[in-house]
Amino acid sequence: MKSNNRRIPRLFLDEKLRSDLIPLAKHQAHYLGRVLRLKAGDSVVLFNGMGDERQAILRNIDSDRPALQITGSLAPLPEPPLELSLIQALVKTDAMDMIVQKATELGVRTLIPVSTEFSVVKLDPERAARRVGHWQKIAQSACEQSGRHRPLTICSPQPLGAGLTEIGAQHVKLALHPGSAQSMHAVSVPTIPPAGVAILIGPEGGLSTGDLQQADDAGFEKLALGPRILRAETAAVAACVLVQSRWGDLSG
Repeated sequence: MKSNNRRIPRLFLDEKLRSDLIPLAKHQAHYLGRVLRLKAGDSVVLFNGMGDERQAILRNIDSDRPALQITGSLAPLPEPPLELSLIQALVKTDAMDMIVQKATELGVRTLIPVSTEFSVVKLDPERAARRVGHWQKIAQSACEQSGRHRPLTICSPQPLGAGLTEIGAQHVKLALHPGSAQSMHAVSVPTIPPAGVAILIGPEGGLSTGDLQQADDAGFEKLALGPRILRAETAAVAACVLVQSRWGDLSG
């Protein structure tokens, strides 16, 4: 027996949701009508990452003037209270895409892609701009799926040294390094929950001695997540989960 309790889909729109009737672009209508198989009269939740979240229903989905009619307002899901920043060394395309997706779902506030000594991926300014645009779309889709209202901020790729300076002095700063004898539970933290945490994760080949020295100079503590060597994308997910479990909104 088929259930009627299908989850109402969410759609990110990069605009203010002020009018009662919002025209749909061709690709949006295709996504709702062909991919999600919605019909006229079906419900959709709209959000824009700027505080506006609306209930809407589909109108004219099979015509040349598809639109969404707003029927009510919703309270957006609050942003995670912990300001979590992920300084991620550039890794190969699929792995980086996964990191962006999972970081969004796990409440990362800011993603800072950096180039390190062992980074295999090299991006010129034009390619870097295209990649940021691509990652932003992944973050928006992850918000649609996870219920998050505001996509994480994605900075332009930059050298490691520049990325480290993006982090405020008041943050707890952690650099993942398999050779460290220190675990997450041994990290020295303030007596009250920190306002922010920054995590540095290396590329496929790890962080070099020079990279680790830069991190040390910037006040980052080295730590290991366990006895096994994790892929960069696995380390990113595991570290975000541990940090949000200890200080964020995954603590129950």
